[in-house]
Amino acid sequence: MDEITDPALLDSIAEVIIALGSAGFPAKLLKQINHAVEVNHLSLVHLEANSKVTYVFSASDTQVNITKTMQQLYLSIYYRLDPNKDFLDHFENDHQILIRRLQPQDITDLDYRQLWYERMGIVDRLSILTRADNGLYCLNLFRTDKGFSDHDVAVIKTLSSVLSALSVRQTRLSGSLSSFMTRDTQIATLIERLETIDDSLTKREKEVCSRILLGMSSEGIALDLAIKMQSVQTYRKRAYARLSITSQNELFSLCLTHV
Repeated sequence: MDEITDPALLDSIAEVIIALGSAGFPAKLLKQINHAVEVNHLSLVHLEANSKVTYVFSASDTQVNITKTMQQLYLSIYYRLDPNKDFLDHFENDHQILIRRLQPQDITDLDYRQLWYERMGIVDRLSILTRADNGLYCLNLFRTDKGFSDHDVAVIKTLSSVLSALSVRQTRLSGSLSSFMTRDTQIATLIERLETIDDSLTKREKEVCSRILLGMSSEGIALDLAIKMQSVQTYRKRAYARLSITSQNELFSLCLTHV
């Protein structure tokens, strides 16, 4: 593959190595990859078995309009629908690498498909999955104009060990696993979203609904808010009535509609 020995690509790899640990790393990494394969957006997340997800970094070219709100919705709600989560237990040892592809027709959940492929305009995704640091690193590479060709996929596979090592190293140098979207931040973000949807919701109704969006059970919400489970059910019923919905799925859809 001539792309791999392209002097411009080799120079860009050197630039990425120099940028390790800095805020400029994601943009340098995107530039490096584009010397070999067109990629319009990339992101790195770290998934753990306890349903914890950590955003590490992202970078886009001028064709992509992925807002902070969209990223927060993914990190708070929709990452649970990401098929990459299914691969947490598929690795025999750390630093083993898998390449996974996700296209619109592969997504069964309509809300999740709408978020990524209709609102963001993304038509294809390749993920480089690496087991490390008690979880799964997912370096996601996105295209917005056309899908990856077989040749593109082969090039990414060839580069995968380098891209994976750079991504893990950047995370460790920058301390990113402990610096973004804590649970309290997720709840605060969802409460803001609920206020935008209907400002008549009471404080307690928003507290309950935000935790429903995080996937917490009625019992878990009751313990978290130090109230009775019957009270949780009452607040949920009142909130759903105000919002003219009847289910958790409709609550998800409502949040997505108001992005």
